[in-house]
Amino acid sequence: MLYSHFYLYGLGGIPTLLYLLAQPPWAIKCLLACHAARPDPEENIMQIKTWTMLTLAALLAGQAQAGDTLRVATDGTFPPYSVVAPDGKLSGFDVDIANALCTEMKAKCEIMRYDFDGMIPALNARKFDLIVASMAITPEREKAVAFSAKYEGGYSQFLGKKGIQLTGTPAGMKGKTLGVQQGTIQEKYAKDVFGKAGAKVRSYSTPANALLDLNAGRVDAIMVEIGVGTEFLKGPGGNKLSLFGPKFNDVKYFGTGSGIAMRKADQALLQKVNTALAAILKNGTYKKINDRYFDYNQYD
Repeated sequence: MLYSHFYLYGLGGIPTLLYLLAQPPWAIKCLLACHAARPDPEENIMQIKTWTMLTLAALLAGQAQAGDTLRVATDGTFPPYSVVAPDGKLSGFDVDIANALCTEMKAKCEIMRYDFDGMIPALNARKFDLIVASMAITPEREKAVAFSAKYEGGYSQFLGKKGIQLTGTPAGMKGKTLGVQQGTIQEKYAKDVFGKAGAKVRSYSTPANALLDLNAGRVDAIMVEIGVGTEFLKGPGGNKLSLFGPKFNDVKYFGTGSGIAMRKADQALLQKVNTALAAILKNGTYKKINDRYFDYNQYD
């Protein structure tokens, strides 16, 4: 029997039996043909192993094409884009966009929270397949990952105590302490532009932690993406805060909008994501999600 030969060659046991039972008829025929052609164990072993690997590769390719579960990483500390609800579930603009894209691609999504500053290394280490975390498309990041077409625009600005007498320019912020989220484009911009002009830049693991220090007077202002700043103004104590200074959107730092990141090798997935993104922009799904969180067009 074919199974007895698998066992003889060190390929037997329950795992092999389950593997054989799970195969479609064409795969079993391939293995049987190999078995019949070379009945001698010494000659047959490499042939069976080769066919087994080829069969597994074909099956895996078929599964990928059918659209298995896509593991999607988001921040979870970035309201209104992604937050963890009291029941432990992720919600927000990015989460809804990810689900809409997976629905369009007819793929199941498994959305997980991951620290923003470690996302790109973790993506390339295959801990997940996509990053949907309002990640700006910048030349530096494009060296490490592939990006979809833009799915949101936006800009950054300072948030400080209402009535603060600061201009928000590099010269005007000299000697002041600024808060930013670690690993973000705001952190890099603040350090390169404001840090070199004499401001002290303090990094935080989340925007919420930076806000706590702003309210406590430990920083003079925090630099945030406009959607985050607007959300903070709606929250507790928001009536004592205000956005100020210029709009920061230098393409060198802030990119050409935010995209969905994936591994450079996943070109087929990139095409599927872009096709799905174009579809939700056209059929009104994107607008419904946008209006759920913003009173302006987040795509612009």
